[in-house]
Amino acid sequence: MMKLIKYGIIFLLILFSGEIGLAQKRVLDTATYKLWRRVDAPDISDDGKWVTYRLVHIDSRYDTLPPVTYLYHPEKKTKVALEHVVRPTFFANGKWLRYTVAVSEVDSCACDSTFLLRLHDMKKIYWDREYDFREYNTSELITYSYPIDKERPDMKRLVIRDIGTNDSIVMDSVENYTLLKGHKAMVYIKNHGDYKSLRYRPLRGVPVIIFSDREKILKDYSLLPHQMQGTFAVASDSSRSKNPNLLYSFSLPEGECRFLVDWDQVQFPENYTWRGRAYRLSANGNRIILDVDTVYQELEKKQGKKDTRFELELWTWDDEVSSLQQRSGNYRASNVKFAYNLDTKTCCRVMNQKMEKLILPENNRGDYAFTLDRTPYKRFADWKNDINADIYLVNLNTGEAVLFERNAYEEPVWSPNGKYALWYDALEKAWYKINPATRERVNISREIGYPVYNEWHDLPKPAEPYGIAGWTEDGNQVVLYDRYDMWVVDLTGQRKVYSLTNGYGRATSRQFRRLKNDYDDKILDLKNDFLMTSVNLDNRDEGIYRFSPGRKMKKLVEGAYSISINQRSANGKYCIFSRQSYTESRDLWWSDLNFTRPVRITDVNPQQKDYAWGTVKLVKWMNYGGKENAGLLYLPENYDPNKRYPVIVNFYETHTEGLHWYVVPTWSSGMLNVVSYVSNGYVVFMPDIHFTVGAPGESCYDAVVSGTRMLIDQGIADKNRIGIQGHSWSGYQVAYLVTRTNMFACASPGAAVSSMVSAYTGIRTGSGMPRMFMYEETQSRLGKSLWEDKEMYLRHSPILDADKIQTPLLIFHCDKDEAVPYSEGLNLFLAMRRLQKPAWLLNYKGERHFLYNKAAEADWTIRMKQFFDHYLKGSPEPRWMREGIHANERGFDQKYDLVK
Repeated sequence: MMKLIKYGIIFLLILFSGEIGLAQKRVLDTATYKLWRRVDAPDISDDGKWVTYRLVHIDSRYDTLPPVTYLYHPEKKTKVALEHVVRPTFFANGKWLRYTVAVSEVDSCACDSTFLLRLHDMKKIYWDREYDFREYNTSELITYSYPIDKERPDMKRLVIRDIGTNDSIVMDSVENYTLLKGHKAMVYIKNHGDYKSLRYRPLRGVPVIIFSDREKILKDYSLLPHQMQGTFAVASDSSRSKNPNLLYSFSLPEGECRFLVDWDQVQFPENYTWRGRAYRLSANGNRIILDVDTVYQELEKKQGKKDTRFELELWTWDDEVSSLQQRSGNYRASNVKFAYNLDTKTCCRVMNQKMEKLILPENNRGDYAFTLDRTPYKRFADWKNDINADIYLVNLNTGEAVLFERNAYEEPVWSPNGKYALWYDALEKAWYKINPATRERVNISREIGYPVYNEWHDLPKPAEPYGIAGWTEDGNQVVLYDRYDMWVVDLTGQRKVYSLTNGYGRATSRQFRRLKNDYDDKILDLKNDFLMTSVNLDNRDEGIYRFSPGRKMKKLVEGAYSISINQRSANGKYCIFSRQSYTESRDLWWSDLNFTRPVRITDVNPQQKDYAWGTVKLVKWMNYGGKENAGLLYLPENYDPNKRYPVIVNFYETHTEGLHWYVVPTWSSGMLNVVSYVSNGYVVFMPDIHFTVGAPGESCYDAVVSGTRMLIDQGIADKNRIGIQGHSWSGYQVAYLVTRTNMFACASPGAAVSSMVSAYTGIRTGSGMPRMFMYEETQSRLGKSLWEDKEMYLRHSPILDADKIQTPLLIFHCDKDEAVPYSEGLNLFLAMRRLQKPAWLLNYKGERHFLYNKAAEADWTIRMKQFFDHYLKGSPEPRWMREGIHANERGFDQKYDLVK
């Protein structure tokens, strides 16, 4: 009996220990990276009822076949899998789906097949014709054409078919057609064989002839944005071998046609000619802006034979741009533009070959435009990141150009009505309203009372503005951003400036930004509801708010996550969006725009629950500069506050904005993968760094070292087991820090500048740009040239203080690095070697600033972790650290195994 009890106890222990083992989460290793996927190509139907998406692996090597496309109905929660599908497209107000089955990618002998799927009953139509068809967003019409005369392939038959009713309209000899008025009418060119005509017709009505002339060759037409007016070009008999020389405008559906200009009769200045290039007709139809070509007679002369015995690259001190950036080929003055006044029949040049970017009011309204001339400043590109410009205000009726601003940082922006222009003066940090007729400037941001520029700006150049949220439709009011809120400015001066968000953003530390329908959406209707995004700048929670007239704001959704709307349905009622946090994978969601019952569509990485993942929290402390500093602290699963942990400090510039970002476990191409180290028992610390111009190294020291000391003082970090890693700009910072402190047990600077002096005059081989601009104006934040403050450059060069380094270094730098010269990493290693201090240099030959070779990524990921495990966890050295890899051993023995 006692034996039975004994065996029973043993059995239960084995059973429960097995269950405990099964319940314990696994740590992430490189073999698990292949499991992680992401949502790809999400789309929502026009009626918002259907969604398509795909799931693809983060590492594309594991997608051996075209991914499955899922067709999902969020309200019914039904899902259809469409295999080998490419290019799925909703049409007919979301009632139909067009897709192609790419069977040729699976079977080389098979052909791709196109289908039309009616969504309410899943009726499928196979498109078995040789020719393709065109579908439309807002109707069940499809159109297609095919040749009807073998000897005249340009003579085609057009079929307009309603796939709902199967009714069809057939028209012969139609080309270049456009459906209009909700697809109930069309404009098209009819080919009569020996001539062409432009026509308009209701689909069920009689055609109206807009233009028909047997003596003139109709070339093409274009429609204005509202699509009921347009222009077309014609070549007269005298110009049959030339570009179209006659330009007409037309109006629909009346079929009215108006002759505008004969370009052969326009007197262009000497050396200029118009060759049928781009033109723009003003909204009122009285002015045309056109591009011209410059004719250089000397370029027509025969060139001598090229001397190929050698090639000389000549660098000249006063070249407009340096040698590596110069383009080959003959110079063409393609920037030249003219304005032709149809009322006065006069033509004036409004832009010469030195100028660029004619800035016109929308639809070419008004009598003025701005042009930019960067020529005086192009030679400064070597040491200035942004090429400033002289801004000219041009009279479109006379061509007179008056200097508006010299050496400007920002470009003017026109109001939609063309009455006003706004310009941000970067030096004064203020928005100005410009009256184009008088050139009067009025400061419109002073009344806001708060900064309209980036208050966190820490670069040695003027701060950028927070920007423009939008304009009222009449163009008389503009909405500007400050750090938190939106402000309405009446450009007519009749109303005082007021906060559209009623100061709620500043009062609650939330940053509100308008949620645009698309990138170019300029109009903001203050009389109707619109959506805004919110970010709580204290805890980084994000949300969506609805603004209603009367300055009312309603929170729709908000929480400890990051949220972004991918797409809204065409009917404006639904959306698909992504939501993520450190512990929540970036999944796809669907909702109405009130966010009453959001539906999570995907669970893209369900395997995450099986792995030790850890958590992240926002931490704050006082840095050595006496300012509050913030950072992210990633803690392992089941973190024990009574235990000290090995810590890796990993950073770049600021990171707290990514508090709620999901980190995908994947190979390292430069920086370490945070979640992989956290899963393996490390604490990872990512402090924010805000720089002082002229002292980037000490700014980093103040933030990083003070923050790391805080971890030690709070009992989180084991002071003997702290490592540090960075890449590129943060690689430099790591190299600098180890010359200033010995608190790190090991360090890994990647693609790091070791000498500010040599790197200053280096070349970014990817772009051909000298690197001086990075030190004087951008990331390195020195703010002066080498010769203005030599001591500052020397003080910030880690290689000069390499003798102070007591920290073992794992240096990563590749010989084809296009951003930071490979010599910078090599020099740091050679300094350590000369000083006989432990250091290893990993050069993946032929690789660039980041790794793109997957095998190299895997190797770097393994070696970096072995390096940190050895110094921070006491793991045995891998043989490559102990023995090195001789040139004759490369590729034969990677020496990953650990030395016991």
